[in-house]
Amino acid sequence: MLKFTAAALLSGAVLGVYCHQATAESVLFADNFNRSDSRNIQASMTGITDNTGSSFTAGTVYSQPWIDPNNASPTFGVQDSVAANGGGAQVLSSQLQLAVGAGTSDLFVNHNFVDSPILSSGGFSVSLNVLGESQTGYQQGGAFAIGMSQAKAATAGDAFNSAPSMTGAFNDADTLGANVYGTVLSDFWVALRGNGSLAWGSSSGVINGVSGLSKAGVISANFMFSSFAAGSTVNYEILYNGTSEGAGSFTWSGTDENYIGIDGRDSSAVTFDNFSVSTIAPVPEPTTLALFALGGVGLLIRRRKA
Repeated sequence: MLKFTAAALLSGAVLGVYCHQATAESVLFADNFNRSDSRNIQASMTGITDNTGSSFTAGTVYSQPWIDPNNASPTFGVQDSVAANGGGAQVLSSQLQLAVGAGTSDLFVNHNFVDSPILSSGGFSVSLNVLGESQTGYQQGGAFAIGMSQAKAATAGDAFNSAPSMTGAFNDADTLGANVYGTVLSDFWVALRGNGSLAWGSSSGVINGVSGLSKAGVISANFMFSSFAAGSTVNYEILYNGTSEGAGSFTWSGTDENYIGIDGRDSSAVTFDNFSVSTIAPVPEPTTLALFALGGVGLLIRRRKA
């Protein structure tokens, strides 16, 4: 006797497919950091893909709001040993390092990711390869953050127990299941931490996540929505090495505010590679998927009768 019914397919397989249809499609911005070693991380455009229309040139791609002054423009020297004034940054062996030496550091792309192709496709995806750090606590690791105004992103400070921070990933109180501690500038962030936990959250509320992972891997997220207006709902799915680890939603805090950055904390350096922001492949309408499922049921029934 045939056990599959239209109702079963619509309530199970179809909804499952609908939830996992979002995939990266068209690259808006990417950086593989395949350029010469330098403490000036944007000394050249080599390795950078820019389809945003921002007409970036060397030195204009990133802002670095929190960085050791010795390592900052225009000197780009070696960071000092004072953690309180920020850590260093560098491109080394075709990879990005933040939080070099004592102190944390961060950066953000000098582009507001509210591009029309994002709304046309129904959202965007961010991906970042976190290659690891020397320490093994939840207070260390690498993260990306979305949903900031330029003004907010420019005020990002120390990632650890400081207000304001780009992410809520590395504070003393930020264990999984706890409330986000301190002032967080971004609307949403995702972090891979030194204790092998994948954590994500917004500027307030509970820190979500999973433990028992490696402290290295590709962290990514698909964000699906129909508006950049303040208060609009954004649905998200979090992935680790391509495997879905969780989903949920948050709301934009400001209209047309989507600067995107990277944050890091470690006593030596956090190493990153292959940072990208892409549109997502359009998700079929639920009615389309329902018709597809019903067609599949009909096919199964015809085969059963044959």
